[in-house]
Formats: sequence, C-alpha cells, structure tokens
Amino acid sequence: MKANTLFADSKANSWEGGIHLRGWIKLHRKLRENPVFNNPNLLRLWLICLTEASHKHHQQMIGNQVVELEPGQFVTGRYDIAEMFNKGLRKSDQVTGKVTVYRWLEKLEEMNFLSIKKSNKFSVVTINKWALYQQENSEVDHQNEHQMNIKRSSNEHQMITNKNVKNVKNVYEEEEERSPVGNDSPFQQIEDKYLSRKGGLMITPNDAQAIERIIQEQIPLEDILKWIDEIFDHYQPRHRADGIKTFAYLEKGILDRWHAKNNQPSNISEFKPKKQQDNLSALAHYAKEKGIKFGGG
Repeated sequence: MKANTLFADSKANSWEGGIHLRGWIKLHRKLRENPVFNNPNLLRLWLICLTEASHKHHQQMIGNQVVELEPGQFVTGRYDIAEMFNKGLRKSDQVTGKVTVYRWLEKLEEMNFLSIKKSNKFSVVTINKWALYQQENSEVDHQNEHQMNIKRSSNEHQMITNKNVKNVKNVYEEEEERSPVGNDSPFQQIEDKYLSRKGGLMITPNDAQAIERIIQEQIPLEDILKWIDEIFDHYQPRHRADGIKTFAYLEKGILDRWHAKNNQPSNISEFKPKKQQDNLSALAHYAKEKGIKFGGG
C-alpha cells in the first residue's frame, strides 16, 4: 500500500541540532486501522513525534553533553513534550497534568510505535520502522553507508560515541527522582486498575487530574485499588449504555470510604469519674459528727 505524504508546518517549533526543521513526512494509510486514529490525544502526540524526528544523522548538544541522533530520533523531556502538545490549543483543551503527556508517550511505546531511552536530563525517542516508512531507497542506502563508515572510524571516535550512548542509556530524567514514572508508580497502578475495570486504551486529562488528587490525599494505595474494584462490583447500571465513565465518579466513592474509615464510632464509652465532695463540705461534716464548732457561728 502506498503511503500518503503529510506536510508539516514549516514554522513548527522543531529543532535539529540547532537548525530549524522544515519539510514533510509520510503518513501511511493503515494508520486509520489502528486504535490511535480514533484517539485524538494519542493521534496528536504521534504526529508531533513524527514531525519532531530528525531526517538525518547529527550530533546535538544537551547541556555539556553531546548526543548522537540517527534518523527518526529526537530529544525531549516530560515538560518539553507537554509544552509541544499544548502549543496552539485553547486553554480549555490543554493538558494540565505535569506528566500526563509523557505517560501517553509511554503508551505509544507500549503499542510499538516508538521506543524511549531515558536519562536524568532528557529522553531520546526513536520512531520504530522510520526507515521503512519515511526514507526513500536511496536514503536507506545512504544510511547503510553511513553506518558502515561509523564502523570503520577510529577507535577514539568509537569510544566517544559509545560513551555518549552509554550516558543516554544509564540515566533518567532529573524530575524522575522527585516523581517517578513507571509501571510500579502509584499513578500507573491506579490508572491500570481503572482501565482494566472500565475498559479502554487510555485515560483523559480529567481522569489524570482526579487520580492525582486522590494520590495527594495520602490514601494507602492498597485501599485505593481495593475500593476501585469494590465500586465497580457494586455499581448497578440503569440500562445497557450506563456505566462508570470517569475517574471522578470513583474519586467520590474512594473519598467517602476513606472518610468513613477514619471516623468509625468507638465501642468504648467515655470514662466519667465520680464527682468528689468539696473539701470544705467534707470538713464541715466531720466537725458536726465530732461536736466541733465549725465556722464563725
């Protein structure tokens, strides 16, 4: 099947080693058969990745580090990718979650659209099958020749290249230390649980914000996951089209259960000590019994 050509905006905010990216990319018709095509957020992000990727081999400076980029690769980070995603959107349509767009990027990786090599400073994104769909035969031949030249290069050049690649592989985004993103993070576990019960490919920005609010409540993760199952299990749909469609519905149920757990009635009655006699009254009573005159009378 022949691929269509999708023209990228020549004024797009994309850079290749300090050179403004221009030109076009190819978009295969079979994308329409993929679930991404029917998901506006994932489709927008995928097109951003395609138009951001480099068309040629080059070196790019990231801080004081040199990164070797091949065709189909680009450098980004969780905040950079979110900024690119939001650019041009109305404020009401922009994604406010700090790491939501990056999680969508990881979703594209799970779907085998791309791969991500993470570091403490940045991520290198590689478009899978870039050469197959984006390069002409002559370009592929040129790429093969370039790779052969790299193999023939001096040991010193090879050591520098290996060092740069190693730096990219061995470190992760610097924000990761403050808010790790991964399959074991609380957010990811809650998202996976929600999607497994609700069904669907990904959460919405509003869902992401509701999950983040729940996490901020410091509710134990095991309680959240247990209550998600409980809410779905006890939900009684009114008709065949009815169902739990947003995490905000679960948010209310989780908060209700958390409040009830922390405000359970106690079975121990309050201890009330017996009222003791006033010291002066006790002294007067003693004086009366002993026939002792008490007071000024």
